[in-house]
Amino acid sequence: MPKLPALRVYLDANVLFSASLNEGSDFFAFWRLREVIPVTSPYAIGEVARNIHSPTHRLRFEGLITKTDIVSDVDIRFVPSHIDLVDKDRPILAAAIAASVDYLLTGDKHHFSRLYGTTVSGVHVLSPGEFIALYEGRIIL
Repeated sequence: MPKLPALRVYLDANVLFSASLNEGSDFFAFWRLREVIPVTSPYAIGEVARNIHSPTHRLRFEGLITKTDIVSDVDIRFVPSHIDLVDKDRPILAAAIAASVDYLLTGDKHHFSRLYGTTVSGVHVLSPGEFIALYEGRIIL
């Protein structure tokens, strides 16, 4: 099988939350894709942790985080000034840009949908479903 280029993929808090919510989540696929490295930041981790209320959910979340590259939170000034995002989402995009990931995946259609399919400072912004559709051939069964 030919070597695939590695992709670093920043997962927003809503993707992490959904992936860890139950064992059958479609979002768990991000940890089963060949040459795809899930990435997140302490800001996103904290957002998820504040919203978990079940011990089982917390254990699944902690297990996924051990398989995820953690990048630093950075100043929101990494986000270009012309990008219109609410304050709570700017740290997500800033961390993705500073970490030079290939993709930022977010299910936040309310705030990020106008960025879906665009590239911001080298980071492609997609919904999780769009990414999985693009790279379904990388899923390890």
